[in-house]
Amino acid sequence: MRKENTLLIKLVSLFVLIMAAGTVGYTLIEKGWSLFDGFYMTLITLTTIGFGEVHDLTPAGRLFTILIIVTGMGVAATVMGQFARILIEENLSANWRKHRMAKQISRMKHHVIVCGFGRIGKAITRELLGMGIPCVVIDKDEDRSDHSRDENLPTVHGNATNDETLITAGIDRAAILVAALSNDSDNLFVALAARDLNRNLRVIARGEDRSIETRMLRAGVDRVVYPSQLGGNQIARLVGQELGQDNESDMSRRLTDVLGYDLQVYRNFRDKAVTVSEIIAATGALEVAAHIDKDGRRFNRPDADHSIGPEETAVLLVEMASAPRLESCGLPQGFEMDDLSVGIPALDEEHLGLLELIQKVQDLDNTRASRKQLKSILTDLMDYVNRHFHHEEQLMAATDYPDMEAHVRKHRILTEQVSQMVMEADHLAPVNLAEILNSWLVDHIMDEDHAYMEHLGGVKV
Repeated sequence: MRKENTLLIKLVSLFVLIMAAGTVGYTLIEKGWSLFDGFYMTLITLTTIGFGEVHDLTPAGRLFTILIIVTGMGVAATVMGQFARILIEENLSANWRKHRMAKQISRMKHHVIVCGFGRIGKAITRELLGMGIPCVVIDKDEDRSDHSRDENLPTVHGNATNDETLITAGIDRAAILVAALSNDSDNLFVALAARDLNRNLRVIARGEDRSIETRMLRAGVDRVVYPSQLGGNQIARLVGQELGQDNESDMSRRLTDVLGYDLQVYRNFRDKAVTVSEIIAATGALEVAAHIDKDGRRFNRPDADHSIGPEETAVLLVEMASAPRLESCGLPQGFEMDDLSVGIPALDEEHLGLLELIQKVQDLDNTRASRKQLKSILTDLMDYVNRHFHHEEQLMAATDYPDMEAHVRKHRILTEQVSQMVMEADHLAPVNLAEILNSWLVDHIMDEDHAYMEHLGGVKV
């Protein structure tokens, strides 16, 4: 395209030179002609309009006209043709590139959506591409969108707070969204829109004003990052860590696991509050570094008798080498295999699958290899949850189970808890998973499931 533009400039320059020569030539050859008369005669000759001669031409003037026709008409036609071709090709090329990118985005899964292609957005996408992580850029500025496309980045031109724009970027199939807009309020609105369209999406937002962080967390943002403290490359590495792409051999890139110590997340999935001392006893943590309540408020280094309510979070400081194994979170005392049976072979088999997952969790310790195993167990558990609950709910609907609504509500709570743990797999305290699985056995299978077993009676599947 650059060569074609250079050729067009040369042709236009030659055309202007011929116009100037024709104007001056007619003025010198034909007596009494003004410069405008010469210019007009040259122009109608080169463009083949043919309105007729301005004044009667002398034989010399006619010879000069023939010379202009021979030398100039080809140049004029080439200039106009080249100009039209460039316009058409650029338009077709731009449309084709947009169509190709839209098709590419429609096939993408588990990708990262970066909202904003400013200084921070560019740094993030550059690092993500370096790690081999696919990403889609959203920006409402046309120049920045064009610049992103020029770098062969899948790009959506539009407002990131708009549902249609996010859907075009594949929000329903994305793994992570990074709200890297320069305005905190815009990032907040992006988080709200994204969370509404994909409940399982992890959202990382750029922040400038720390006073708005609590509001962002309430809106569904998982992490708020401040560019004044973290560069774009570090945000990108944070994304890579979330997707399991971080290089564990590079200790400088790890945000946790420093010199044998680790920060882990413990969520209280119980129906009642639990104290700091109870959490430390269950997890073997050195201390609870922080408590984050439902409103996003933080309590640093809470006392031993400090209470952490249902659905609230504790951040644990754990010494990797001395962290206990999970035998203490074994099956309930007096548990028998028959306790898993609800009298329906297909469901009984699925319940045994849950028991196998519990056994795998109990075999974990706090090594890096076990962290990878924990991710694998959580993935299997998420698949199990979706399959098993769907199967149970089909049976309930088919037999008009009277308490189906309450039972399904329990399913949704368990699904949400498992989904939360999947998102926090990199930092999840393994004992937290063991606790919820055991609670699942006692409170759900051995109680809720047996209740509808009596209703189903002899139904077999």
